[in-house]
Formats: sequence, structure tokens, C-alpha cells
Amino acid sequence: MTGGPAAPARRDDGLSLLELVVAMGISSILIALVVSMFVSGSRAVYDQEASTLNARLASTSMNEVTRIVRAGTEIPVRGSSTNLAVFSYAGAETIVMYSFIDAETSSDPAPLKVQFARNAANELVETRWAGYHKFVGYWDFRDASTERIIARSLMPPVASSPLFTYYDKTGARLTPASGASLTSAQIRNIASVQVTMQVQGDQSGRVAPVQIQNMVGLPNLGVARVEVR
Repeated sequence: MTGGPAAPARRDDGLSLLELVVAMGISSILIALVVSMFVSGSRAVYDQEASTLNARLASTSMNEVTRIVRAGTEIPVRGSSTNLAVFSYAGAETIVMYSFIDAETSSDPAPLKVQFARNAANELVETRWAGYHKFVGYWDFRDASTERIIARSLMPPVASSPLFTYYDKTGARLTPASGASLTSAQIRNIASVQVTMQVQGDQSGRVAPVQIQNMVGLPNLGVARVEVR
């Protein structure tokens, strides 16, 4: 008796070793692409945030320095026809000056003595001494002072691009000696101050530092904002 047709050979289900290796290889490539895209996207977001932070730090500190310098004024001296100059110290990285920043909000505004100076940590520190009436129409300044940091992460000082640069009324640059102030005669000739802020808040070094400059005039130059009586 003749038997029926032969049953087809049964094939085991699943992937062969070669197919499995190929599938794993493709999966690895896809995973690597996804991870690379995620890392690149995250880095781009971080870099953008770091750039924004640098710009914000530089802008905030620039606004404060500009406000004080623009309000700079001479201070009358009792018994003398010569006022104290706007600046008592004018160096590349340090300024000490007199300013009437509250002149528009007070009927008898007291001047401030203000210092802006870079410290060893490359922070810009503002120090203030409050003014008080020593005599009618004349001012002196408290011994006690207050200070605060107005800028962090400044780039290290560079001689060719100092924090403060001074110009006379003709636009000629007034250059202090290294680590020193302008002379008394030079200080009397200051008509404007160029402030240069270079900030790098990103410690990775991937983001370029932000630099902003502002040329600040002295509209009160030669004018004592206090009437001497």
C-alpha cells in the first residue's frame, strides 16, 4: 500500500545567529543616533542658557556702574574755591568717585562715595560710604562702608582692554600707570569713562565670553549738586 505525500520539513521558529547579530548591530546604530541627538540637543540648550547668563551678568553690572558714573559730581570744600574732583582714584581696574544718585528723589540729597574694584576672584565689588552734613552746605563721608558684589565671573584683566578707560574732552585717552591711578591733574581732565565688561560664567569653556562696552559721559562735570549757603 502506497503511503501519502511526504510532509514538508519543519522549520524551527526564531532568528538565526546571523540575523540576530545583524539586528543587534542595527539597533546599536539607532540607539547611538538617538543618544547623539539627545546629547547635541541638551548641549545646545545648555550653551544657549550659558550665553544668556553671561549677557545678563554683564548687562546688570554695566547698568549699575553706568548709573553711578553718570551721576558723578564734584563736592564743594569749605573754605576753598576748588571742589573735590569727581574721582579721587581713577585706575584701570578700580574707581573711587563721588556721586549724587538720589538727586531726583530727595530735596536734600546726600552724596555717596563709591568704589568699584576688581578683587582677586575676578568679581566686581561696589563699596559705598554715605555722605552726611558736616557743615551747612558741605559734606563728609562715614568711616563705615557697605559693599556688595555686582559682577561675578569677570575675565582676567588684560592691559589692552581694562575695566575702565578714561578720556578728556578732546577724546584723547588718559592712561594711568600700571597698578596706579591717574594723576590729580589728569583726573581733573576726565570727561568720559569707557567701561568694558567681559564675563564668562560658563566653566566648560564651550561658550564664548560676553563683552559689552559703554562710554559714559559726566553731565555734572564741574557742577556741585549742592548749593553752598
